[in-house]
Amino acid sequence: MPVTYEIDSSRQLLRTLASGLVTYRELELHVAEEEHDDAVGLAEVIDARGATTDLTSGQVRGLVARTDALVRKGRFGALAIVTDDDVAFGMARMYQLLCETAQPVRIAVFRDLEPAMAWLRAVSSPPN
Repeated sequence: MPVTYEIDSSRQLLRTLASGLVTYRELELHVAEEEHDDAVGLAEVIDARGATTDLTSGQVRGLVARTDALVRKGRFGALAIVTDDDVAFGMARMYQLLCETAQPVRIAVFRDLEPAMAWLRAVSSPPN
């Protein structure tokens, strides 16, 4: 499967790896698995470096609707998406911007893993 994840319990972090061609159906399955494992509220980094996608703008809107439903239930943690593919980057940015329009969410898109992890630590740490 092109999208797999592990839960880092000590950091309350979901580490997701995407590889190959990532389709809308695979992203839907990924979210369903997260819900099943009660991990949707955790901070998540999706490392999609080397992956591509065939998502359409309509499918991105479908993911936004799914995210909106999770946010309304109070079950959506900060999300950092890392990709080096131009199409995937554009679709991820579209997802980010549409989600931010609908709900107050913490989503950011990066080209490199290190700044993504730094951002996740900053937005996921409790206030002083």
